[in-house]
Amino acid sequence: MNNFLIVLKKELKDIFRDRKTIIFSILLPILVFPLIFNVMFKGMEDTSKKATENINIAIKGDKNSSINNILKSQENITIKDVEDPSKELKDGNIQLIIDIPKDFDKQIAEGKKVDVQMLVDESSNNSSVASSFVEHLFNGLSDKIVADKLTAANINPDILKPFEVTVKSGVSEGDINPLAATFMNMIPSLIIILMISPTLAIAADLGAGEKERNTLEPLLSTSCNRNSLLWGKIVAMSIVSAIALVLSLGSMYFAMQKLPGLEDGFSLSLTPASFSFILLISLLLLVAICSLETCVSVYAKSVKEAGTYLSGLITPFMILSYVPVFMDAKNTSMLIFNIPVANSVALMKEVMAGVFNPTHMGIVFAWHVAYVVLAVLCAKYMFSKEEVVFRA
Repeated sequence: MNNFLIVLKKELKDIFRDRKTIIFSILLPILVFPLIFNVMFKGMEDTSKKATENINIAIKGDKNSSINNILKSQENITIKDVEDPSKELKDGNIQLIIDIPKDFDKQIAEGKKVDVQMLVDESSNNSSVASSFVEHLFNGLSDKIVADKLTAANINPDILKPFEVTVKSGVSEGDINPLAATFMNMIPSLIIILMISPTLAIAADLGAGEKERNTLEPLLSTSCNRNSLLWGKIVAMSIVSAIALVLSLGSMYFAMQKLPGLEDGFSLSLTPASFSFILLISLLLLVAICSLETCVSVYAKSVKEAGTYLSGLITPFMILSYVPVFMDAKNTSMLIFNIPVANSVALMKEVMAGVFNPTHMGIVFAWHVAYVVLAVLCAKYMFSKEEVVFRA
C-alpha cells in the first residue's frame, strides 16, 4: 500500500506539474462550455430575429386577394416584384413564394376550399423561420374567415373549439420544458465523453512518455512492485479525469441556467441513491478505460504512436455513448444493456428518470465488474512482459 501511495503521489505531481495538462484537460472545458452555449444560442436568436425583422416575399397568382392585403399590412414584410421568383428564392434574395389561386376571395365567399401554396428554401434558416411567421398569419386569417361565416349564420364561433388541451408533467411539478428534457437525455453521454477526453493525453504520457524520457526503466528497477506501479498510474488517471468531469459538468450546468428556454432554471432532481449508482457505474467504467489506455500506452514506442492508438481505441466508445441518447429511458431494449458503454448510458438515463430496474442494474453492474477485471488483467499482462515494456 505504501508503494502504491508513493507512485500515486508521484504520478499526480507529474500530471499537475504539466501546465498543458491543466490548461487543456481541466481549465479549458470550464471556459469553453459557457462560451459555446452562449455563442450557439446567441446565433440562433440573432438568426430568428433577423429572419422575422425583414421578410421578402414574391406573390404568384391573385395579387389582389385578402391574403395579399394582410401581407402588405405587416411592417416587416416586403412584397417583391421579381421576374424569376424561383431563382430569387434560390439566391436568397427572397425568403418565400406565395402562390395564391385566382379569384381567391370569390372562391372563399362561395364556400370553396382553396389551396394556397407557400414555397420555401429548405436549405435556408431564414426561409424556414419566415415560413413559420407567415403560416401563423395565414392561420389567423383562416380562423377569422370561419368565425365571420359562423357569426353571419348566428352560430357562436366558439363551437369550433369546444375544449382546450393543456399538456403538463404528470410526474413532477411545473410545466414541461422540451429543451431541458433534451439536455437531460444528453447528460449521460456527456458524462462518458467528458470522462474519457482528459485521459488521452495523460495516458500517452504515463507509459510511452516515460519511455521517451528514459524514466520507465529506473522506475521498474526500484523495490516497488509492478502492481503498485500499474495501480498508481490507473488511479492517478482516474482521479484527474474525475476532477475534470466534475468541473466540466459544473461549468455546463451554470451555463445552461442562462440559455433561452431555460430562464426558470435547469434542475437536476437526483436522489442520493440515483447519484450513488451513477457515480459507481461511472467510476467502474473509468477504471476499465484507464486500464485499457495504460495497455496501449505501455505497448507504444512513443507518445505520437500512443496518441494514434488511443484515438482508435476511444472513438468506438464515444460512438457507443450516443446510441441510447434518443431512446425512451423507460422502454430500452435488453440488447442495449449488454453493449459496452451504451449500457452505462442507458442505465444512467433510467436512474435519472426515476426507474430502478433490478434486472437492468444487475446486468450492467456485472458487465462493468467484468470490464474492470479484464482490463486490469490485460494491463497487468502488458506490464509484466519485458518485450512490451522495453519495446523500442
